Amino acid sequence: MSRYAAAALSVAVAIVAAEQITRLLSAEAIASSMLCAVIFAAWVGGLGPGLLSVTLALLAFHYYLVPPSSLFTWKRDLFAVGISEMPRLILFSITSLVVAFLISTQRKAAEELRRSAHDLQIAMADQKRIDAALLHSEMYLTEAQRLSGTGSFGWNVASGDIFWSEQTFRIFGCDRTTKPTVEFIVQRTHPEDRAAVQNTIDRATREGREFDDEYRLLMPDGSVKHVHALARLARNAPGGIEFVGAVTDVTVARETERKLRRSEAYLAEAQRLSHTGSWAWDARQREFVFRSPETHRMLGLDPSEGAVPQQPLWDRVHREDRDRVIEMVRQALREKTGFEGDYRIVLPDGATRYVHSVGHTVVGHDGEVTELVGTHIDVTAQHLSKEALQKAFDEIRRSEDRLRLVIDTIPTLVWRAGPDGVPDFLNQPALDYTGLSPDQVEIGWPRAFHPDDKKGMLVKWSAIRASGMPGELEARLRRFDGEYRWFLFRGVALRDDQGNIVKWYGSSTDIEDRKRAEEELRRSEAKLIEAQRVSQTGSFVWNLFTGERVGSKEFFRILGYDEPRSVTFEMVLDRAHPEDRARVETAIERAARNGEDLDYEHRLLMPDGSVKYVHVVAHSVRDQADQLEFIGAVVDVTATKQAEEKLHKAQMQLAHVMRVTTLGELTASIAHEVNQPLAAIITNAEACLRWLDRETPDLPAARRSVEWVINGGNRASEVIRRVRSLAKKSDIEKVPLDVNDVVKEVIVLVQRELSSHLVSLRTELAPALPTILGDRVQLQQVIINLVMNGIEAMLPITDRPRELVIRSGRDEAHRLFLSVTDCGVGISAENANRLFDAFFTTKSSGMGMGLSICRSIVEAHEGRLSASPNEGRGATFQFALPSQPQKEAS
Repeated sequence: MSRYAAAALSVAVAIVAAEQITRLLSAEAIASSMLCAVIFAAWVGGLGPGLLSVTLALLAFHYYLVPPSSLFTWKRDLFAVGISEMPRLILFSITSLVVAFLISTQRKAAEELRRSAHDLQIAMADQKRIDAALLHSEMYLTEAQRLSGTGSFGWNVASGDIFWSEQTFRIFGCDRTTKPTVEFIVQRTHPEDRAAVQNTIDRATREGREFDDEYRLLMPDGSVKHVHALARLARNAPGGIEFVGAVTDVTVARETERKLRRSEAYLAEAQRLSHTGSWAWDARQREFVFRSPETHRMLGLDPSEGAVPQQPLWDRVHREDRDRVIEMVRQALREKTGFEGDYRIVLPDGATRYVHSVGHTVVGHDGEVTELVGTHIDVTAQHLSKEALQKAFDEIRRSEDRLRLVIDTIPTLVWRAGPDGVPDFLNQPALDYTGLSPDQVEIGWPRAFHPDDKKGMLVKWSAIRASGMPGELEARLRRFDGEYRWFLFRGVALRDDQGNIVKWYGSSTDIEDRKRAEEELRRSEAKLIEAQRVSQTGSFVWNLFTGERVGSKEFFRILGYDEPRSVTFEMVLDRAHPEDRARVETAIERAARNGEDLDYEHRLLMPDGSVKYVHVVAHSVRDQADQLEFIGAVVDVTATKQAEEKLHKAQMQLAHVMRVTTLGELTASIAHEVNQPLAAIITNAEACLRWLDRETPDLPAARRSVEWVINGGNRASEVIRRVRSLAKKSDIEKVPLDVNDVVKEVIVLVQRELSSHLVSLRTELAPALPTILGDRVQLQQVIINLVMNGIEAMLPITDRPRELVIRSGRDEAHRLFLSVTDCGVGISAENANRLFDAFFTTKSSGMGMGLSICRSIVEAHEGRLSASPNEGRGATFQFALPSQPQKEAS
C-alpha cells in the first residue's frame, strides 16, 4: 500500500509544482510535471503504482485543460475540453504508459541484478569452498593413482576430445604438453596389439560398447608396458556418447606372473626330466590336496582329471608291497617323523613301475600332524639298469670263451702288440693265413711282409706308435703258400687310467680286390681321357652350392685353357662368341635357378680369332649332401658344322636342279600361262588400231585398249618373273610370308597340268593366318612337288573323279600347316617308312630326290614334313612351320 500511496503523493506534488511554475515562470509545465510523477512512482513502486500514477496524472492533466487553465480553480463542466486538446491527452496517456512500463521494467531488472549479485557472491563463496575440497580430493586421487599405477581418462566420442589424469600421462610416457588423441594411443600401442586396440576403439565409436581389455604399450625407449583399460559409457547433456574409465599399469603383475609361470614350467620340466613328482596329503581330511603332473603320469593317471579317491590309489600299489607301504605311512603319522621307501606301482596296462617315495610330516599348533608332504621318484630305469648290469656281468663271465671263439672265427686278421710295437698275439685266421704257430708270432709276423713294403711299413708303424693315435697303412703280406696279397692294417692304442699305452690292438683286412679295381679304374680313366681326346669331348662337374666347376683335360683344351684346377663362370663367358654370350648366360642362369638340364649349342671365339662350335649337354643330379650338381659334356662340333655347311650347299645345288627339272615338267603350263596374256595383247592392240583408223578416232576406246595391252604385258611379265625366280640359283632369303599367297602363286604355275590331267583343285585356306619367316622360292618348290606328286598319284584312276585338296590352318601347337590331299593309289605299308629316303621312288622315271629335298627344306625352316594314308583312298602330305611370333618368342 505504501507504494501506491507514494504514487498518489507524487502526482499531488507534481500538481503543486506545475501550478507554481505556471504562476512564477508563466510556462505550461503540467505535462512534464506529470511525467516526472509517473517516473517516480514507477521507479519506486513498480508497474502497479506506475499505472496508478498514470491514471491520476491523466485526470489531473484533463482537469488542467478544462477552461480556465488552472488546477486550483473549481470547474463545473469537466467535459468542456476543446476537441483540439484531445491529441494532447492521447499523446500524454501513451507517453505516460510507455514511460511507466519502461521505468518499472528497468526497476525490476535492477532489482533482479542486485539479487543476482548477492546470489553470485554467495555462490562464489561456496565455489571457493568446493574448489578447496576438490583440490584436496584431486591431490588425494593423484597420489592414490600414482601409488596404484592407475590413471583416469574421459573420452567424448563426438568431439574426439580426450582428458587424461597426470598418472595416465605418466603411464603413456609423455608430459602434459602432449595432446591425447586416439591416433596417439594407437601409435603408442605395441604393433602386435595395435589391430585389437583399433578394433576396440571402432566398436566403442560405432556401437557405444564399453570395454575392458589388456594390451601392451611400446615406449620410446623400446621398453614394453602392460596396461589394463576399463571404460564405462555415459551420456552427456546433448545426448552424446562419452566414456569414463581408468588405465592401470599391470607390467609388474604380468612380469611376476610370467616369472611364476616360467618357474612352474622349469619345475614341471625338471620333474619330468628327473621323473620326480611332488604331492601333499591332508591328514585330517584323509585326501590329497596337491599332486604335480609328473605324479599323475607316474601313477598312470590323467593330469586333467580331478581328485581321485584314496582307495583306487592304494590299489595301484603292488599287492606284495601294499601292506608295507600303508604301515610305513601310519608309522610316520604316529611318530610324527618322515619316511622313505621303495615299492612297485601296477599301471592299468599291466606294466610295473618302481617308485622311491620320500615324505615328511607337517605338525600344526595343536601338536597334531596336519599334512604329509613328499616326492615320488620313478626309479624304474635305475632298477632295470641295475638288473641289466648284473645280468651283463654274468653274461660277460659266461661269454669270455665265446669272445675268443668270435675273434677266431671273424674273417679278419686280428693282432695285438705291446707298447714297443712287437706283436704277441694273432687270431686263428691270421695264424692260418701266414702258416705261423702261436710261438712264432713275435719273429714270423714281421718277416711275412713283402720285402719292397717292409721298410715303408716300419716307418709308418713307428710314426703311429709315436703319435699314440689310431692309424692305418697298406702293405703286402705273404700267405702260407708264398703268394703276396695287399692288406689294410689298422691299429688302436689301449691306455690305462693314467693314459699310458699298454697294448696295441689291430686288424688286417684283405684289399687285394680293391687294389686291382683301383688299377683297373686308372686304366679306364686313361682310356676315357684318350677317348675324349679322339672324340673331342670334354666332361665337367658343376656344384651349385659351392660354385665349384671341375673339368677334364679335353674340356680345358676345347676352351683353350692350360688345365686350371677349376673353371669359373667368367672363364666360360670369356670364351663364348660375343653374339652368343647373352644366350649362354641366360641358359646357365636358368638351369642354376630351376635345376633344369642343359642342352644348347654356341660358338667359341678363341684367342687366335678362330671360331669353334660346341654342343653343351648337362644333367642335374643331387649328391650325397643333397646339393644340386650338373654333370655334363662339351663336344667340339666344329668339323660337324663344317660338314653340315658343305651338305647344305650340295642340297641347295640339288634343289636348284630339281626346280629346273620341275620347270621342264611345267613347260606346257608355263607356255599356256604366257600365251594367254600375249594373245590378249595382240587382240587389244588390233582393236586399238581400229579405234584410231576411224574418221573420227575414238580416243577413249583406244586408251582403254592400250590399258588392256599394258595389263596383259604385266601379267606375262609376272609369269616370267615367277619362272625365273624358280630357275634362279640363289641363297636362302627368309622374309615374312603369307602361306596362302605362296599357295595362290603355285596354283597359277600348275593350272595347266591340272587341266590337262583332268584334276579338279579345291582349296580350303584359313583366313587371317599369321606370317611365317621363310624363303618364298623354296616353299614354292615344296608345294609344287607335293602337287605334282598328287597329280601323278591320280593318273591311274579312271573310275572316279580326280580331286586335289590344298588346306591351310593352325594345329594344336599353334603352328601353321599346309596339306595336299589326293584320291590316288595311296601309300603302301612297305613304302610308308621309306618315302623320304634319298633315291627312293615308286615312279619308273623318278630320281627319288623330290621328297627328300622337300623334307630338308622344311626342316631348314624349323618345320616337319609328314605323310599319311587317308581313311578312304589316296594320301595326305602335310608340313607344319612355326609362325613368326612363335619364332620371335622362342
